[in-house]
Amino acid sequence: MPHINISISKPVDIETRDILQNEIAEIMETIPGKNAANTLICISDSCTMYRDKQLIEAVYIDVRLYKESPDESKKEFAEKLFSIFNDVLKIPQSNVQINFVELPCWASNGNFF
Repeated sequence: MPHINISISKPVDIETRDILQNEIAEIMETIPGKNAANTLICISDSCTMYRDKQLIEAVYIDVRLYKESPDESKKEFAEKLFSIFNDVLKIPQSNVQINFVELPCWASNGNFF
């Protein structure tokens, strides 16, 4: 039941969005119990982002997970995400930030967990 919310500073066409979501879906199983079928991916582009008062080209990724996952798995997943955004959008790792939020409860498919 992961939710991945991605904010990208530059415009991204639908074909590139599809590449991104496919590549992210492929690595979901890096985190135990997670897969493409139970993951919702939201991609927002053309976001204005600044660092040190300067406009920058960057990506912010908020990964929300139901319950805790092993740090080693999250580390491997993050490394793969860095590579995806560098390869697909040419945004360097230094301009990609990833936030993991692990929640004790979740509601999905009409159920509360």
